[in-house]
Amino acid sequence: MAVPRQAKSAATLIALGADEIHMGPLGQLGPIDPQLGGLPALGVTQALQTIASLSQQYPGSAEMFARYLRMALTVEQIGYCDRVSASAVQYAERLLSSKPALAPKASLIAKELVYEYKDHGFVIDLDEAQRHLGDGWIRTGTPELEFAEKIYRHFDWVNLFLGLQQSKRLLVMGNMVNPLIIVFERDRD
Repeated sequence: MAVPRQAKSAATLIALGADEIHMGPLGQLGPIDPQLGGLPALGVTQALQTIASLSQQYPGSAEMFARYLRMALTVEQIGYCDRVSASAVQYAERLLSSKPALAPKASLIAKELVYEYKDHGFVIDLDEAQRHLGDGWIRTGTPELEFAEKIYRHFDWVNLFLGLQQSKRLLVMGNMVNPLIIVFERDRD
C-alpha cells in the first residue's frame, strides 16, 4: 500500500493489512481512533471516567452529572464507546499478527496505535511509523511510492482546477482496473 499523503484512523487500520506500506516524507498514518457521531470513542470514555472521578470527589455534583449524561448519551452509546476501542485493538492485532516480523509485538503496537495518541489528527510520520512498525515494512524511496506520488499530483491538479472553476472535488477509490470515480460539490466553509 502506498501512502503519498494521509491514511488516518480507519485507513491506518486498512494499511496494517497490507504486505508493505510505502511512505515518503509527506506521508502520514494516524491513530486508530473510532468515532461516535463525530466524537472520539476514547474521548467519550475518558470523559465518563473524569465525570465519575469528579462525582466521587464532589458527591453533591453526582445528580447534576447524571442528568447531563442522560441528556447527552444513551446506555448503548456508552457501551459502544468501550467496545469499539477494544475492537479496534483486536482488529489491528490480528492484522499485525499475520506479519512474521511484527507478530511478537502485535499486541503492543495495536494498543499504541489505539491508546497512545490523544488526538484524532495526530501525525504519525515516516520516522514514527518506522519506529512502531519497522523500516522493513514501512518502506520509502520505492518505485511504488514514486508512482503513487505521480498519481496524487495529477489528482491534486484536477482537484485544484475543479475547486477554482466549479467548486467541486474529485474522489477516486478502488483500484486501477475498476475505479469508483465521484465528482461532488465542495463544502463552502
